[in-house]
Formats: sequence, C-alpha cells, structure tokens
Amino acid sequence: MNRIISASISAVIASMSFASAAASKVDVPLPPEVKSAGFLTVGINCTYPPAGYVGIDGKPAGYEYAMVKRIAEFALGTGDGLKTQCVNDSNRIPFLQSGKIDMILASLAYTPARAEQLDYSNPIWVSNLQLIVPKDSKVADYGDLAGKTVVTPTGSTYQTWLQKCYPQANLVTSQTAAEGSTMLTQGRADAFAYIDVYGFNFAQMQKNYKVVGTLAATAIQGVGVKKGNKPMLDWVNAVLEEMRAEDAFYRSFSQEVKDPIFAAKYRQVVPGPNLKLDYSKSGALDCLKAS
Repeated sequence: MNRIISASISAVIASMSFASAAASKVDVPLPPEVKSAGFLTVGINCTYPPAGYVGIDGKPAGYEYAMVKRIAEFALGTGDGLKTQCVNDSNRIPFLQSGKIDMILASLAYTPARAEQLDYSNPIWVSNLQLIVPKDSKVADYGDLAGKTVVTPTGSTYQTWLQKCYPQANLVTSQTAAEGSTMLTQGRADAFAYIDVYGFNFAQMQKNYKVVGTLAATAIQGVGVKKGNKPMLDWVNAVLEEMRAEDAFYRSFSQEVKDPIFAAKYRQVVPGPNLKLDYSKSGALDCLKAS
C-alpha cells in the first residue's frame, strides 16, 4: 500500500513544474536595495534537516532552501543571484535588523513579540512541537518531564513555551538544533524538544530514538523582513502568493520528506492553490488544555 501511495505522490510531483525563470515575475517592483545590489541575501537554517541543512556536497539543502531558491528566481530571473547566510534562533533577528540579510526564511514562527521586531510575510507553513527521547525512555508526554533535563534551542518559541507551561522540567538550551540533538545522544539530556518534522527525520536516521508527546505549541511560520520595509514586504508577499498558486510550498516539502504518510499530514498545513493560512490561528505559546 505504501508503495502505491509513494508511487502516486511521485507521479504527481513529476507532473508538476515551477514556472520558468523567465516567467517568474510579479507586478510589485523589486525592492531597490536588491535591484541595486544584484543579489538577494537570505538567512537560512543550516543545521535543521529536513528544513535546512548542508548536504554532503557542502551546499545548502532542504525544503525551506528550495523555497528560498524559488524566491530568488522571482528577484533576479535566476537562482544565481542568491546569497545565503546560516542563522540560528538567537542571531537571525539581529542579522536582519543590522542589514546583514534581506530576509529570514528559517522556521520563523509568528509571535506578537517578534512581530514588534520585524515584519512577517504571509504565512508559509505550520509547525508543531514534539519530544525526541531514547527508545527505552519512560517519557511519553510533557508532564513526564518533571525533574528531567530537556534541551531546546536558545531563542526558540519552544524555550518560552516550556518555561511557561512546564516549569517543573529542568530546561537547558543549545545554540542550534544539531547541538541539542548531540546533547541528547551524549546522555546530557533526557529529551530534546523541537519541531515535529525534525524529530521525524532524526528518528528515521537514529533508530535508538523515538518521537513522543502531544502535538503542541502550534506555530505558523513566515518570512521575516526588516521592520517598516514596506517595499520588501509587498514584494515578498506578491512572490509568495504566486508560489502558493503554483503549490511551490508543498512541492518543496514533499520532495524533501519522502515518507508519503508523513508528507500527507502536511498537505493541510502548507499553503496551496486552495489553502491559505492565517496567523490568528497560531498558538505558539498556548499551553495544552487539561484533558
């Protein structure tokens, strides 16, 4: 059955194609700073597979990076003018504010506090929190973290969520997702709290670990641009709307996350021709309701 589903999805993906670079245009003018520079600089994840990481060839990869490349085609007619900067949860907003990057596309969950520091584009996908634990762990949900050490990246919404909703856990932070998962495998943490798709990918690669916990801290992701830069925001939103119409977001995701069952779960949380997302539905810092 899985082979049939996989083959069907592969056939659909094979039949889809992005518009040609020559046709990658929107009616909104390219921001002057990008036009004059001749390139677009985007802050991306480099240690968070399958969203963003460095491949064995030393080049950026991942479904968020595929989205970034598509945006660059709208900017300059080709992906050749794209420059990327590896960022993490703690430095990405300062990099944007200082002008080191033109925008952020790096699992940037919407929160009111962040919206005071930068401007968010239209939504691009949804993420949820889960826990990665050893297969023999007795931790099955967040309530089991009392007295346990749980690690999550510094500056992530999950750090704030855990502090607010499960203060009885011993929370430590890491600079990157890769460092957090290393702390787990080295036995320096009992659980690693991060985005569900990261956990799924990790458990596929590391068979001695599993993903547990209720889907929580549901967050709607967007592209971040410098606060008050309306020309950039208007242009990005026009590009994202074209990408939504061509189903570019789900195409990027399903080509990277090849498990058909997991990919199918994301069909309803990735913008597409018949689906728009709304930041008002985001609950990144909402605690779980008692059952």
